[in-house]
Amino acid sequence: MKGNMGKVRGVIFDLGNTLIYLNGDLKQIASREAAELGGFLRKAGFDIDRTALSEAILQRRSLFLQKAEKEWIEYPMTEALREVLAEFGYKGVNPELIREAVDAFFSYEEELWRAYPDTYATLQHLSEQRYLLGLVSNASDDGLIQRLVDRSGLRRWLRPVLSSAGVGIRKPDPRILQIVLNQWGLSPQQAVMVGDRLEFDILGARLARMHSVLVSRGEDPQETDRGQITPDATIEQLSELPGIIAAL
Repeated sequence: MKGNMGKVRGVIFDLGNTLIYLNGDLKQIASREAAELGGFLRKAGFDIDRTALSEAILQRRSLFLQKAEKEWIEYPMTEALREVLAEFGYKGVNPELIREAVDAFFSYEEELWRAYPDTYATLQHLSEQRYLLGLVSNASDDGLIQRLVDRSGLRRWLRPVLSSAGVGIRKPDPRILQIVLNQWGLSPQQAVMVGDRLEFDILGARLARMHSVLVSRGEDPQETDRGQITPDATIEQLSELPGIIAAL
């Protein structure tokens, strides 16, 4: 590929805490999301105590996340809500209404995501160097990820944009990364995974036999019980990435 002298030809990014960050308190956001969901369902005619609903949906999301991280399978927010509503006596709810309710749940959070200062310049530089750029994010809702990519103005650089909710499997399962490699027509050795989590992004890259770069942003990587997971390189700013990739 002209314009790219290195052996790496494709870069797969994580989204949250890699390209964008959540500008708010997680507990406050979760509480507000549950409140938004309760308000939507009340207007839609569901007679459910808001406090009970809030507790139930947050507990179910926590349970689903634990299962997802253990099994490397995504348990989507739509399924969490469907199960909770059934427990409150509302079975067989229209899928379109479930979808609208989930969108209402995430509406507050969507407003709080911000791109890191060096995200756009880094993506533009890599694009000008003719690297293929894509995204794979672990998330419980594909619609949320697609909207965040659009709202952040990242779509112009990233193809494809995949989420675990959309595919059904999560990093570190290497199959989700292989989907991107197949679309690009690249071997694992021709691509690098860039993300902030050792146990998802870096382990996934290792299992897929890809290169990997950990984005630490000055903080210690989150603890993991998956043994020694070592990236090929660690950076504190995304702007360091082009030089690192060129050296791989």
